Amino acid sequence: MLHILNQRVEHDVFFQRIAQGDALIFVGSAVLALHSNAQTADQLKQYCQNFQCYVLEPDLLARGLAHDEIIVDIKPVDYSGFVTLTTEHEVIKTWN
Repeated sequence: MLHILNQRVEHDVFFQRIAQGDALIFVGSAVLALHSNAQTADQLKQYCQNFQCYVLEPDLLARGLAHDEIIVDIKPVDYSGFVTLTTEHEVIKTWN
């Protein structure tokens, strides 16, 4: 399953609801939680070591963040990469 996070969510609750092997992509304002100095950065880093985590690069750049400013283990993708992720997963869940 592909999980699309487009706003900030309660990470403890969210990561309890996704399964091993799921992928997630941070888009929109959710990318702000990926900043390495964010309050939840250490927690997200631990979670993203167990899942395939992506960030939509145009949304990252639109919020003034560079790749070296976000936590490690997050793979940036462009729009075509986003489309590829949606075609690789039969089930897609958007978290608003």
